[in-house]
Amino acid sequence: MKNQQNDFKERMYFLFAHKWKYIVSIILTLFKSKNYKKGAVRTVTYIAREKDKTWIFGAKVRRLSKHSQLDARVHWNDKIKGIPDTDGYYHIYQNHFCRSLRRKPNIIFKKNIVMFTHPSWSKKYSKTHVVWGLNQADYVICLNSNIKKMLIEDGVRPEILKVIHIATSEKTFYPHERTGKGVVGLCSGFQIRKNPDLIFDVVKNMPQREFLLLGSNWERYTKFDELLALPNFTYLKDMEYEKFPEFYDKMDVFLSPSILEGGPVPLLEAMMSNCVPVASNTGFSTDIITHGENGFIFDINASYKEVIPLIEEAYNLKGNIRNTVLEHTWTNCSHKIDTLFNT
Repeated sequence: MKNQQNDFKERMYFLFAHKWKYIVSIILTLFKSKNYKKGAVRTVTYIAREKDKTWIFGAKVRRLSKHSQLDARVHWNDKIKGIPDTDGYYHIYQNHFCRSLRRKPNIIFKKNIVMFTHPSWSKKYSKTHVVWGLNQADYVICLNSNIKKMLIEDGVRPEILKVIHIATSEKTFYPHERTGKGVVGLCSGFQIRKNPDLIFDVVKNMPQREFLLLGSNWERYTKFDELLALPNFTYLKDMEYEKFPEFYDKMDVFLSPSILEGGPVPLLEAMMSNCVPVASNTGFSTDIITHGENGFIFDINASYKEVIPLIEEAYNLKGNIRNTVLEHTWTNCSHKIDTLFNT
């Protein structure tokens, strides 16, 4: 009963605070527009924020647009203003699409593809709000199979949902030989969903292995000083993305312990670098890892006592990890998106 009341309140809030604004904007655009028919897509705008330029979202839109066979450009604007007129639009984040519809409602008469990373509901961008927005798109790219199932349950039209694992560069992230003495690597900004307590417990209880964390904002973690004081732990803060490959080169094993992910992209980067992944059962980990063959999977509620043996097994795993993910390149991913624009 309480959940039903909360759902009703959420729907009412969206209706009176936001939905009417979309409807009015779209109706006004109908009167102004001369052509409502979506034609062939030759020009595409990839939409992202200025603040995304130095992080993974920025890397994604730069590489996807670069490898596109269409006439593609990137539009950077924190408030999603000044969107240019093109035949199609690629929105790197679901909330960006909702804002784009408000800023430039005539894009609804163009081809729109939205990438859904992971659920991140808020009062303004509630599930009701975002699901309504996604249903206005032509296609929604899900980064993994679980996201697709979740969105169908939440009310997104199944026919517009496509699973395309986000890509990485097979040239930027080059392979290396694992020595059995390389570090255990991690890569993420600090958030509670990154499972920091598990990281702390694993590092503390594996003094025989060296750990390297590439990331940002880990000073916010309540046990950060204790973690940093551990002799087998190194933290590299705010490392430039272009320098990541040289640090993957130092890793034999890559640990991805998150509770919730859409990807994560660093998991794919590490595997492209021939690191053995030990990853939680979230995001696309089960789509790209076959347990015991090219990596190891553990439950999101696993304790360090369950994860540590998998890390040790990973050091003994033979074979070329990189070969198992070579299909997930920027070129292949971009061409799949090009195909959707003209489908």
